Amino acid sequence: MPVPTVNSHESRWWRSAVAATAVAVACVAFVPAPSALAEGWYARTIRPAGFWSGADATANLFGQLPRDTMVEILEPSPAPGATRFLARELGESNLGYIEAIALDPSDPPAGERALAAHAFRPFWIATLKDVPLVSATGDTVATLPQFAKALALTPPDRAQYYVQDARTGRVGWLDGTAVGPGSAPTPEDEVIWASPAFATISEAYRPWWVAAHRPTDLWSAVEGGTSFGGAKVGDQFLVMEAQKGSRLSIFNPVTRNFAYVEAAAVGPSAGPRPAAVEVAGWVGVVSGDRANLRREPHTVMAAAGQVQKGDEVSVTAWVEGEELEADNRTWARVLSVRRQASNGQWVDLPLGDLAPERYIYSGLLRPQQAAVAPPAPDVSLGNGGAKWIDVNISVQAIVAYEGTKPVYVAPITSGRPGWATPLGVFRIQRRVENETMLGSTLLRLDTREVPTYRLENVKWTQYFTGDGTAIHTNYWRNPSLFGIPASHGCLGMLEKHARWFWDWAEVGTPLNIHP
Repeated sequence: MPVPTVNSHESRWWRSAVAATAVAVACVAFVPAPSALAEGWYARTIRPAGFWSGADATANLFGQLPRDTMVEILEPSPAPGATRFLARELGESNLGYIEAIALDPSDPPAGERALAAHAFRPFWIATLKDVPLVSATGDTVATLPQFAKALALTPPDRAQYYVQDARTGRVGWLDGTAVGPGSAPTPEDEVIWASPAFATISEAYRPWWVAAHRPTDLWSAVEGGTSFGGAKVGDQFLVMEAQKGSRLSIFNPVTRNFAYVEAAAVGPSAGPRPAAVEVAGWVGVVSGDRANLRREPHTVMAAAGQVQKGDEVSVTAWVEGEELEADNRTWARVLSVRRQASNGQWVDLPLGDLAPERYIYSGLLRPQQAAVAPPAPDVSLGNGGAKWIDVNISVQAIVAYEGTKPVYVAPITSGRPGWATPLGVFRIQRRVENETMLGSTLLRLDTREVPTYRLENVKWTQYFTGDGTAIHTNYWRNPSLFGIPASHGCLGMLEKHARWFWDWAEVGTPLNIHP
């Protein structure tokens, strides 16, 4: 395997004040001066680029050059195995080293001297198919997928290109017959490449649903063991491992426990349909550093992707799943994910087709609070300028109207999956300034669940249904999470907002609650 040919220069050392434009103070550095400056080339930075004191890992970072900074490269090729070029920042004349894949070779800017016509200038290429990136010893460093971008660092040698992969920064040789002309990476490329979440997910084993078609026991072991209790016809479980013997290893989503069940007592199932609140366009951001996407709203499922802090997530529904925080079983069904590139543009991340749906736990999201009222619904209840209230479940906002004029908007937390806030037109029936609320007054019909909470000093309550659904303050919820459904059906608000609606509304004021 050939090794790259590079120009060697006799060099001396001199002292130079180096100040990257992203650094407020000058840095003093020692950098080598090549003797043949005319052999270099010009380039612009394609992203914010580190400006270093040397070519290897022992170098100090001077600062960062912004995107689109013009530089003159003072060496036509890096040293063998190196990936940084010695550069002069145009205008400031600061000297430092820049990573090759942060550069897009360019013609001389206006007013700059022309360089030797015969000098080699690196260029961007793209792979035409999957192709191995090979080291000087012939070992495969990585396999670059079709359309991967790489910077050719030296002239081709016997149809081999010595390159740096734009995505990983690895260097090696590519087969020249497997590449073609390419362009420098865009912010969109970098955003997608930086997303480990959307790499291929292992398909070694994917859990699948079964349902009991006859009464059976749930066992503690694959053979023998103790019975944990019975399963009735229709109970559904996730099979967590390939079958070994006469029993299946299962996860029970109701009890959130693992057990074994006789394979002969169950059959394939489409899986349970969790309670859901469908929405039309809820958008929020990821609050944790990293968060997994799942194929089901359970952490027992392998990750089907990953998002990071600041990513923008669009949600089509809130569904009931595993309870990871006290009294919060709400997960988001993800429609799309966007990430902000270094140039400020938002880029759609490819979710792929590994699963028809992906979920993220609601506690890992924060809503994008609307600064203005959402669009008014088609139906207005404010004839003649009358007061009325619009509740938009999708964006989790409540708006006070006088006729067609919105006069106040506030975020809410409405009913979560299984306890959805009723939709339709209602009127405020009665009002209680301060009361104690008991969960024992509620009953969930599908599961027969009765909440156990006791909440004192709940203020500014305005009931609009006969079974206890109301507008009221919600002091027990983290204010940063308003905008995500979390209640047992009521419309919870921060106290200042609930007080405003108490002072403004009255018995008989109509409400229009819609998706």
